[in-house]
Amino acid sequence: MGDIEKETKEAVVDLRSQISDMSRSMRVFSLSMRSLYVDKAVGTSTEAARKFRKLRDDTRNDAMVYLKGILPLSTKFVASISEYFEYYDALEYEEWCGMISDILEETIGYRELCETLLKMHEDILVPLKKRQDEAKLVITEFEKLRGEFQKKQEEFEAKAQSKTDWAIGLSVVPLFGPILQSVMEGEAAKDMLEAVAHKAEAEIQEAATTAVRDTLIPALERFIEGITKAAGFFSVMEQEIRKFESKAEKGAKDPKKLYYKVMSKQAKDMKSICQAFYAILPAVRTDFEAIPTEGTDQNYVDRWLKKQKKVIEERCSVASLAKKLVAAITAADESSPEVAEKKH
Repeated sequence: MGDIEKETKEAVVDLRSQISDMSRSMRVFSLSMRSLYVDKAVGTSTEAARKFRKLRDDTRNDAMVYLKGILPLSTKFVASISEYFEYYDALEYEEWCGMISDILEETIGYRELCETLLKMHEDILVPLKKRQDEAKLVITEFEKLRGEFQKKQEEFEAKAQSKTDWAIGLSVVPLFGPILQSVMEGEAAKDMLEAVAHKAEAEIQEAATTAVRDTLIPALERFIEGITKAAGFFSVMEQEIRKFESKAEKGAKDPKKLYYKVMSKQAKDMKSICQAFYAILPAVRTDFEAIPTEGTDQNYVDRWLKKQKKVIEERCSVASLAKKLVAAITAADESSPEVAEKKH
């Protein structure tokens, strides 16, 4: 295998791996965000719980930004990769050669899309990282509370066991024994319920902090790494096609033909990976839409979307692509309940 075949294949295989990982990371990110409001919701009145709920609700603003601004572009991102490999799946070599200039322009557009999406993710990572640092302080408080909850759990379990033992002993007392036994068993059951409740609260708080520290941010960082690699892939493809654009065919070992063959061979697998990514997008959207919107700072969301539309216009030199990206964000924003309510 020649250098160009080897390098092209390695680039595509790496991209395929990244896209597969990105789909998982995006779902983990959306599920983690949603979980903060569902099974890992922290409901106690402790100071640590109040601080955590504020961090969670501030994070909700970024969730709405992701839903309206970043998710539509992430969809376009997957589409761009699928469409790019369509050239190598649907076109014969001669047809592909005849379209090289058009393909080059689209390659530039796809690279710029990746770079724009990367900038958006980096922008949203900044406030999330700040909250992650704040969450680490809350985690320290939670760890202390967890110890207290476990201690209370053990105390109630001990009380419950003691009352159960009493109930067994009272069962032999003449006349009132069964009544006393029933009372003590009822008290033991209450203590066991308290023990279970404290254990559950400790587990919920630990799960909530883990979701932020060990799941939410790392998943987003892995997704960002994937976008970075995708941008690098299109940059390499752009340079290769630029070299091919002016070169005439030189026989079976023509680098252009070798490049085309490798890309054609990889196209079906790549499109399959993209389809798998597409398949998780509705679930990701559902996760974000399930997050309560009450209390969302709509001004924060509006300012962010306005800023990102400007980023698109500045970074995308392919006018048709820039228009599509801005339209995708605008459509997502206008379909939201908050905007619809404003219009009425």
